[in-house]
Amino acid sequence: MLSRSTTRLVTSTNCHAPSTASSSVAAVRHAHLSPASSLPSGSCYAAAPACPPQPSFLLSSPTPSTSKEDPIWSEPSYVARYRDPKNHDRPLVRPAYVAEPSSPASGRRGLTTSSVLSSTPPASTSTSASGSSPFSYSTPSRNLSPPLPRPSSVCSTGSNGSHRRRPTRDDSPRHQRLEMERAWSGGEASPPIPTETHHAHGQSKRPNYALLYPGSGSQYPLMASFLKNYTAAQQVWKEAEESLSDFESWRRSLKLDQYEGEIGELGRILDRTEEQRSHEPSLHSVVFDGSQEELTRAANAQPAILVTSIAFTRTLEQNFDLDVAKNASAILGHSSGEYSAAVASGAIDFADAVKLIRLHGMLTTHALSLPSINLSTSSDTPAARIPQMSAVVLNPGHSHDEVVQVVRKIRAEDNVGPQHDRGCAGTVEVASFNSSAQIVLSGSREGIMRASELLREQGIASRAADLPVSAPFHCSFLEPAAEGMRVALEATHLNSPLIPLVSNLDGTMINTTHSLVSNLVAQISLPVRWSKCLRNLAQDHIDRLVFLGPGKALANLARRDATLREKHSGQPSRTEVLSVATDADLEAFAELWKEETEQL
Repeated sequence: MLSRSTTRLVTSTNCHAPSTASSSVAAVRHAHLSPASSLPSGSCYAAAPACPPQPSFLLSSPTPSTSKEDPIWSEPSYVARYRDPKNHDRPLVRPAYVAEPSSPASGRRGLTTSSVLSSTPPASTSTSASGSSPFSYSTPSRNLSPPLPRPSSVCSTGSNGSHRRRPTRDDSPRHQRLEMERAWSGGEASPPIPTETHHAHGQSKRPNYALLYPGSGSQYPLMASFLKNYTAAQQVWKEAEESLSDFESWRRSLKLDQYEGEIGELGRILDRTEEQRSHEPSLHSVVFDGSQEELTRAANAQPAILVTSIAFTRTLEQNFDLDVAKNASAILGHSSGEYSAAVASGAIDFADAVKLIRLHGMLTTHALSLPSINLSTSSDTPAARIPQMSAVVLNPGHSHDEVVQVVRKIRAEDNVGPQHDRGCAGTVEVASFNSSAQIVLSGSREGIMRASELLREQGIASRAADLPVSAPFHCSFLEPAAEGMRVALEATHLNSPLIPLVSNLDGTMINTTHSLVSNLVAQISLPVRWSKCLRNLAQDHIDRLVFLGPGKALANLARRDATLREKHSGQPSRTEVLSVATDADLEAFAELWKEETEQL
């Protein structure tokens, strides 16, 4: 039962959704395609929130790479657009943002959205682009909305990094990322943390709170570059680069190549490609000087997200003197963000986690080339063998169960057994139950396109967005990578979490090193039950969700579901959603924390 009478939801955008799972990892393994009928009767998750109004669209010509060495997802606009999965390789469809006719005081802008699952693109319109954000286009019949407000620069003073100048190069990538997330979540821009509402709601003390970390797909070039001016973040990056400097010797010490079966084959693939990796730039260079293509590779994206997330945490702890992790009632991470959560909880040493998560990215990517899987990111690969992940937004009145049934139907047509299929052409599975109206599908492009078409025909969903990832995570055929990670985790010194650590598989607590290994291994090939995790937090009277790390997509989803619960119950929601992803967020959160500390 929710406990507080205040409603302060301070992130924004997305209509999304949960699902439940068995309380044990083993049970989840056999039920990852079970119907979402396990949702409580009368739950607010039974119906999705209303979809946003329809967007105007603009067409542009794709410029995919013709080289077998360049993955299809390296095409720059891949990560910044809505897409009709059925027309995946046709001219790109981008939503044009239009000014909302009313509510000028809200500071939010509207996005109209058409059915991007429909088989026919809307009528083409003329474009006027001048080298700005991929979404900065206009049509003759609509006006562009104003750009997102930008916080003023803060000059650097002193030597401890507590004040700094906001790097100008961060503006464009961050602006594009926020625009992309706004599109994913229905057209709202995330508002800042409103410290002035704290006393207005009559809070006398800080509520129980959880720290939540983002996972794969939240990366973008130059992310959180302002943190480099804080001494704590500088040290985090130094530790990360030192850890990665001997990554290859650590990897070889695992002797994966000596194992039988597919684990051994993966080990030998990594051995053969070691020389190529020796010429690659440092992780720091990839994030702050590299391209979106380089950063999207899982072996870069996942450690980059981990380092950035921990940099946020340590900056708050060391430069702002806020014990955010120590005082948390729970810590959890979405997808590979569970490694960030494990570090924050004291279960894994940061230097070890950086190595582990890079290996995680390598194994999940190279597993695609195993003969039993045979997927490829090369641009000339048939759709049946191109890996893909797409977020699907459900229409009002439809549930997870209906999506699961569509997935089951496709798998049955392909004669796929109820457990696993490693011949992966045409495969589609549910990868994540993110919120009441958003489910992520994972598998092959062909499988996801087939699922999208069925969902459209049956009126279950009308919008989808491809995710900026390089492998179909949380899919059953990645089990060879999972077993490789088991070897690495069992060779690493782990601790029992000092702060309650929540499994993203089923929302239960991870209390031992054994359960930590089991969860980190299982989540590679099983779906994330994120919405169930958030429901469990609410039931445990953890009323504030603090999202730390790059991007605001998860916070936007949580805010939408909290708003939906409030509407469904007729009672004010006790859930607060705070997103700490920008320099302004960081300072506002610190101010809020200190105000609350004075009240204790």
